[in-house]
Amino acid sequence: MYCSQKERVESFRKIKKNHFMKIRILFAFLSFSFQMMATEIKVEQIKANGLEFTCRTIGSPSDGPAIILLHGFPETSHMWESTMQHLHEQGYYCMAPDMRGYSPNARPKGRKNYAIELIAKDIVALAAAKQLTNFHLMGHDWGSAIGWSIVGLYPKLVRSWVALSVPHLSALSNAVKYDEQQKKMSSYARVFQLSFLPEAVLKAKDFKRLKESCWYLSTPEQVAVYKEVFGGKRALTTCLHYYRKNWKKMIKIAEGLNISAIKTPTTLIWGDKDTALGRKSIEDTQQYMKGAYELVELDASHWLIQDKPEAVWKAMDAHLAKHK
Repeated sequence: MYCSQKERVESFRKIKKNHFMKIRILFAFLSFSFQMMATEIKVEQIKANGLEFTCRTIGSPSDGPAIILLHGFPETSHMWESTMQHLHEQGYYCMAPDMRGYSPNARPKGRKNYAIELIAKDIVALAAAKQLTNFHLMGHDWGSAIGWSIVGLYPKLVRSWVALSVPHLSALSNAVKYDEQQKKMSSYARVFQLSFLPEAVLKAKDFKRLKESCWYLSTPEQVAVYKEVFGGKRALTTCLHYYRKNWKKMIKIAEGLNISAIKTPTTLIWGDKDTALGRKSIEDTQQYMKGAYELVELDASHWLIQDKPEAVWKAMDAHLAKHK
């Protein structure tokens, strides 16, 4: 069939246009795929301080400022996933380790290996493994306790500090000793000093106690992850060693952490429905702060990230905007 020159040119133009359209679609797809890959949370095994830690990370250390997020008991780094996504969208590189005692290859035997100072060294070593010369720091529960110690012992490394739920350790230890309300609220920590019994009670009936008292706001996916970790060999024991090694000696421990006059920019976020930490220690934290400090009080429980994530993020974002 004969085609005129004009028809052949027009046909060629259509073919060329279709090819360009396909190439543009392909590039758009690849760009989207790479973007999705870049914002996925990765689970890495990172060696530090003679141990190997399971860490969740998002992005690359070259992306921008780094934030290290520390979980508490009885949770894991999984609790931070939505917060990490939120932070990465704003240009931050995030790392959240499963702490000593939680990571399967970081469970040394004996409570002596769970001193606050040792756990602080873990975090500093993890930062060094990722070649982070400084970082913002955020912690919850025992992660906050470790965070306070890092701020005291390694102030040059920490650009700013956000503590969730747990106040300054000197304020807390004094309240535990002298404040009647805090004494009652901390009764569970005294029970955790016992050997074997706490593990048996917490593990019984498929972690029924933890589900009812701690994980009731967690997602099914989070609960599944927590059960897998705490069902691991010696995991509950090594995690409870945080209490057994540090709790009764907290006043003396705090004196050795260089936290009597903190200059690092700090925001403390506390829920007024917290049943573990009372108002006395929260308000007393102010006296130990010599730099920029803000207390953010929320209508929330101890489990701030699960209870009021957007309110926590709002306070966190405001803090980071001030202390870039």
